[in-house]
Amino acid sequence: MEGASRYYSAAYKEAFGMECKAIKRVREIMGLDNVVVMIPFCRTVDELLRVYQVMDEFGLKRGQKGMEVYLMAEVPSNIILAEEFARYIDGFSIGSNDLTQLVLGLDRDSALVSGLYNERNAAVKIMIANLIRTAKRQGVKVGICGQGPSDYPDFAQFLVEEGIDSISVTPDSFMKTVKAVKEIEEKLVAY
Repeated sequence: MEGASRYYSAAYKEAFGMECKAIKRVREIMGLDNVVVMIPFCRTVDELLRVYQVMDEFGLKRGQKGMEVYLMAEVPSNIILAEEFARYIDGFSIGSNDLTQLVLGLDRDSALVSGLYNERNAAVKIMIANLIRTAKRQGVKVGICGQGPSDYPDFAQFLVEEGIDSISVTPDSFMKTVKAVKEIEEKLVAY
């Protein structure tokens, strides 16, 4: 039971309620109103709406006091149904590690197939490009977290060229990636 499905399950709902109350406290009492809710591994729009119902039960509501909700786009259905998901969220955060595994049908931790794992694979890049385009059309933010942009400047270049809004990188590669992105953006502006 991974991701969104546990939030509305009888076995975990009360624990998720505590998470909701903690987020509400951080945002409303501690004043950290830039905290965004991120829903992971959400397979269907119906599942997203079920999570929202539970959040509502515990006093946490999208849009209330400016609270935004992002969907981790890590399941192929998130990209295939991106237009529908976009109606109910404020942004996507591409989870490139899980998305790559699910698009390519492999476990990156398995020695048998780990050599095939590559977020720069054409199928993965097509999925990511489609999501970015759909998010832009729908007026929804889109970013990425995962190791790819940190490890591969050409992957970061691809993301910038596609128009991604934000890229999360590891601390050890921050300067290298920022420099690469700056060069890419300068080239795009020159055109």
